[in-house]
Amino acid sequence: MNPLDTLIKQYVVPVAKAAGFTKKGRVFRLVSAHGDHLLMHFDTHEVDPEKCVFDVTFWIVPLPHWEFLRRQDVAPSEPRAGGALATYPVVPPAVVAHEPEEEMPFRSRWAFSEPGTRDVCGRELARVLVEEAFPRVTRLLDRKTFLKETRVNPNGELVLLRGAAQSEIMLRIDDDPIAEVIALVDKAEEDGLSPSVVTWARQRLKQRAM
Repeated sequence: MNPLDTLIKQYVVPVAKAAGFTKKGRVFRLVSAHGDHLLMHFDTHEVDPEKCVFDVTFWIVPLPHWEFLRRQDVAPSEPRAGGALATYPVVPPAVVAHEPEEEMPFRSRWAFSEPGTRDVCGRELARVLVEEAFPRVTRLLDRKTFLKETRVNPNGELVLLRGAAQSEIMLRIDDDPIAEVIALVDKAEEDGLSPSVVTWARQRLKQRAM
């Protein structure tokens, strides 16, 4: 088994399963009651012949945004990271960082040697997930909380991937009063929001009103 997959199996799977995630390959998935998805990805980097170097990144994919992006599909597919409104990199402690003195994005890379520091890295990763990352990101499956976060921390540790207006529409379109969201869409259109988003939003709101 690949060294990273061994580490994931031993240290990540138990804590992720306890937090409600399911696993497929190197992707872990947590789904909210209304269908929003939180994805945790493990991606490797072939930059050091002596170490296994990888990133751990969360992607928050609200269902309305995924359905907008896949609006031409005959059958909806399972949400993927490409439909995320925001991302959150899990930054390693210096002891298991590949380049602890670097700035982002390189500072987000975890690293271990096999078998030398694998267990140290695994234990630290499990600890950071349980103590920091899971509490930070799982609450973003609540759309109101997510919306608040996009307003106060758009490009800090939580990186917003779409414009503020589009993000707010996607997070409010299914739950907030229709008149308020219509006004939001009208204002966004005046400010230059993509016509495809505006058209889709109005159609979705029309269906809600029926």
